Amino acid sequence: MERRLLLAIALMVGVMVLSNVFFPPTERPVAPVSADSAETPETATAADELNRLSAEERAAQEVAAVLAEAEETPAATEGTDAAAGLGESSIVTVRSELYEYRFDTRGARLIGATMLAHRNFAEGGHGGRNVELVRPDDSILAYALTLRGDTVSLGEIAFTPSTSTLDVRDGPAEVRFEAAIGEVTFDVSYRFHPDDYRIDVSGGLRGLGDVGHVVLVGLGRGIERNEAVPREDRAAMALVTRSRSGQIAAERLDRVDDGETRPASGSPFSWAASKSKYWLAAVVVPPEGPGIGGVMLRGVLEEDAAEMQVALPVPAGSAGFEYAAYIGPQDFARLQAVGQELHNVNPVGWRWLRWFTRPFGNLIVAILIWMHESFSLAYGWVLILFGVASRIILSPLFHISGRAQMKQMALQPEIKKLQERYKGDPQRLQQEQMKLFREHGVNPLGGCLPMFLPLPILITLFFVFQNTIEFRGVPFLWLPDLSLRDPIFVVPVLMGGSMLLLNWITQRGMQTNAQMKMISYALPVVFTFFFANFAAGLNLYYTASNVMSLPQQMYLSRERRKAQPPPSRKKE
Repeated sequence: MERRLLLAIALMVGVMVLSNVFFPPTERPVAPVSADSAETPETATAADELNRLSAEERAAQEVAAVLAEAEETPAATEGTDAAAGLGESSIVTVRSELYEYRFDTRGARLIGATMLAHRNFAEGGHGGRNVELVRPDDSILAYALTLRGDTVSLGEIAFTPSTSTLDVRDGPAEVRFEAAIGEVTFDVSYRFHPDDYRIDVSGGLRGLGDVGHVVLVGLGRGIERNEAVPREDRAAMALVTRSRSGQIAAERLDRVDDGETRPASGSPFSWAASKSKYWLAAVVVPPEGPGIGGVMLRGVLEEDAAEMQVALPVPAGSAGFEYAAYIGPQDFARLQAVGQELHNVNPVGWRWLRWFTRPFGNLIVAILIWMHESFSLAYGWVLILFGVASRIILSPLFHISGRAQMKQMALQPEIKKLQERYKGDPQRLQQEQMKLFREHGVNPLGGCLPMFLPLPILITLFFVFQNTIEFRGVPFLWLPDLSLRDPIFVVPVLMGGSMLLLNWITQRGMQTNAQMKMISYALPVVFTFFFANFAAGLNLYYTASNVMSLPQQMYLSRERRKAQPPPSRKKE
């Protein structure tokens, strides 16, 4: 049995390794700018020059300071302030039952995003505070412009808002910001939805005629910390991009050094997002159009932070720019509704295993949410039912495994004879054993492989609990949070006890040596300590699955004992 077990484990590892050797993750190609799209020299503009540059070169240019003409005309800024009539700065508040967004009129930028339906668990206490996504002294959706090679920030330009407060309850509502910059006008409109965190954004630079330019949109320095386990929150801070070819890549913010400038490769992009463990600030462009031309990271002195800026090219003759901003939780259904695979913004699993864990994880999350909404069950009961259901679905395979073990046990006398006959010729012994198996229709691995079928679900659930907002802060019975470990370790102990009982029942009626028995009893103890710090929901699922498998294992154990050949009696 131990040889078959070791062989099964070796086969699993071999499949995972070989899948990455023969089907490695493809490198994200950098889409070249087609020469066919260039205009003639007579009609070429500064935007054409920018479009012919690579994403890295465009992003590198987008670091200087907006519209050199505006900087040379201080009166323009003064005139804007006077036109705005709001002094140096004022706040526009947008509120629904889900969120409160706060925009600074200076720059028309988002300086606060409070999630009214979620509590802040940072610093070891609930404190009654709500989740805040924007860090102190930071902003999201801050604008800059690149025109004729010069880049200037709009962060100090005073905008005139269409309203100072906006209550989004009865349907979509819009606020518009407008600023006069010398001879031109820059405007941006935000359209909000009462039941969604999506913001439809549009705007443009008016008064330039058919002159191409680039609008730069900031994603801030990173999402504010809101979680009870700071280490996990810091490790999840990243910039994530999706290229038009469908490749998704993440760059952790703690790996960008202070002062370092790093462009993201693989442009044009469908979206770019700043994420933490559960929260997201994303810019998503329409499927048609030029896409996101480049994304730049700049390292800052702050820990686990980097400035992120998205480049939206506005070709000559365009009416302006438009994109969708998503500022809120990584809610699977909402992100899926945005489209373009935004729901895959959080990688599920290790890089070499994502070809399996990402689609399988999405499927599991969709099933759990469907069970929760369709049956109006708490997520704790959903996980228990999911563990029971998965075991029922896999029960025919476990039954086949048990029958295969019984067939192998029935052949033990014949196998012992072959071992005696060919004990000096291992190769011949193996050939004869395989011949014996074929004659009796026995698969030597049939008794072991089904034992590993629950592992893909277990591994995928491990990663699902790391990033799924639906389980964050959800209590169940004595558990304060299904996404965190059991504070009194009851569920891990129950899981280990059920695993120990399951192994004891499985061993009954099987011929095993002392080493195999010791492993079968030591493994539950190791798993108990190993799972103690895992999410309580994961332990809950595994415990339910083990308990559900006990009746079947008891039945198979009884059948194995019946199938054992009677003990041979020595002749007197």
